[in-house]
Amino acid sequence: MSRENPASAPWTYQAQVTAAGQPPAVIPSAPIQDPIALLNALVQIMGQQYELVRQMHEMQRQQLELVRETTQLAREQRARQAADLERWQAGHESVLDDCKQTLARLEGVHANLMRELTEYVEENHENLAEGDFTLSDFVDRFGPRLAHLNTILAILRPLAAASKKSDGS
Repeated sequence: MSRENPASAPWTYQAQVTAAGQPPAVIPSAPIQDPIALLNALVQIMGQQYELVRQMHEMQRQQLELVRETTQLAREQRARQAADLERWQAGHESVLDDCKQTLARLEGVHANLMRELTEYVEENHENLAEGDFTLSDFVDRFGPRLAHLNTILAILRPLAAASKKSDGS
């Protein structure tokens, strides 16, 4: 960086950013009359554009490689989880049918809770938007129960699905 004007404020600076390995572009203040000079300026600008496109391409290539690695890690994680689930199911086959029955019952509880939630919102929608007390009451009443119930259902679903597979086999 270089100071623009020694007489100006001490915090005024000018910076030139160029592509790696390229000299800074000379941008003339007046129109170029010489065709050779104009051609040279255009070649220099195109060289800089080329370098920027090359750098963008390299960054995209690196991003693609990271996405591929992330995808592979996710596949490996899912495979480990599936193997853990199968191992657990093999050791606890007697529980799988109970999980299937429990899932069906808890889905009914979930449906009832969602019905209560929608009725509460229908009855109190004006106060929900305007009053902090009503909104806090709504969140306290439905938030934790719904969050915990959704977590339990998410755990039971793969176990119940395994029970269905063993019934069909």
